[in-house]
Amino acid sequence: MTLAECLERVDGSWIIPGKETEEFFDVVVSDLMSDVLVTELEDFLLVTSLTSEQVLRTADIVDARAILITNGKQPQERMRSLAQHQTMPIMVTPLTTFDTCRALADCKKQ
Repeated sequence: MTLAECLERVDGSWIIPGKETEEFFDVVVSDLMSDVLVTELEDFLLVTSLTSEQVLRTADIVDARAILITNGKQPQERMRSLAQHQTMPIMVTPLTTFDTCRALADCKKQ
């Protein structure tokens, strides 16, 4: 699934724009960044309701393709500036984390 397709499914918008044709093949959903750090997945979208710079630092360490923030929350200013510096795409959706998972359930490429 591409980032553009993801945004369409979750009625989302860009905070830090990314390449719309960028693809991800898995989704990791967590508010515990320690759980994200131990994932062995690659090329995934990180979905969380957290808005701190630690999310961005974690996404960078595990090479996530992008970050999707749920529940209509906006990233903190420090997260925004760090994301621009690291060119990490950030998207937001008004959907709950659960509804976001339902919308992205079939993203895995066959």
